[in-house]
Amino acid sequence: MLTYQIRPRIFRLGPGEPPTFPAHCELCFHFRPAQPFGTESGGGLTVVVPSEIGVQFNANSGEITFESKPPLSPLDVTINEPNRTLRLVGTTFSISQEFASRKAVEQVVQSVYFALPALLNIPFADPPYIERVDGKIGSSSFRWELAIWRVQCRATSQLAQEEQFTKAWKRMGVLADSRRRRLVAGLHYFHVACRLAREGCTAGEFVAEVILNLTKTLEVLFPPTGNGHTRDAARIALRALGFSDKQIECDFIPAMALRDEIDVAHVELGLFESDQLQTIHAFTERAEGAFHEMFERLLAGVESNEMDIASHELGPPRNEAIKLIERLR
Repeated sequence: MLTYQIRPRIFRLGPGEPPTFPAHCELCFHFRPAQPFGTESGGGLTVVVPSEIGVQFNANSGEITFESKPPLSPLDVTINEPNRTLRLVGTTFSISQEFASRKAVEQVVQSVYFALPALLNIPFADPPYIERVDGKIGSSSFRWELAIWRVQCRATSQLAQEEQFTKAWKRMGVLADSRRRRLVAGLHYFHVACRLAREGCTAGEFVAEVILNLTKTLEVLFPPTGNGHTRDAARIALRALGFSDKQIECDFIPAMALRDEIDVAHVELGLFESDQLQTIHAFTERAEGAFHEMFERLLAGVESNEMDIASHELGPPRNEAIKLIERLR
């Protein structure tokens, strides 16, 4: 649980004297989306009654949103507890309290950041998340930010980008053969992984699902034979694509291992140490680039008829899948 979301963070202080503890603190949590908190009238699934309801339907994407007239006013909630005051005004939730140590501040920040949106998700129509955390420790302002982050970019030019589009169009013919359904599926799973990586609004939000789809990519492209071991099948196929054993074990196999063992396809309630989490995150932050290279080599090989992937004859779903559908019916 939260294996991929808990990232090293710091309290980045503003100008002024460094805080000393105990200290009175004002912790501010800024929620999104805005509609269920009453600071926007439309853009979600929250409907106010009684009111006039407008519906926006995007027939291309299937997205439906509602707008209430009049909408919610900004939420205004005050909760007084013996040792602190809690206030929600619109999308900003604040905690005013004295803390004995920086660690105590961090524990409260993490608890609210991860737990409160999950609780609000039950009654709210639009799943909330906390966009940022800031406030004051004593007289010093702070922002609760990621301590480190990494990103991979791809250098290109106007001409190169246009050539890549042309190449992608020509490769449509590679997918036309119905026996290459595995290649179509592999491209789909990798596309989903990349989309999820871009769509997350908080650090690591969909990383587990990214790993799951990277593993599906390998398994559908390189099905096992003989002993039925999926990792061995992937190793053999990746060697045929020219990847070294070190590249294979560093860039590809960990996706399958994480899927099987750590908080992706199976529940994980254990508490990992920070250095263990950093090891996991180090792979997830760099995995995508290797898969881009794999597909470049694979598609080039298929185009030139130097290689191909295992064929799949089109047919009905497995009997188990059909039985499950009948049970659902």
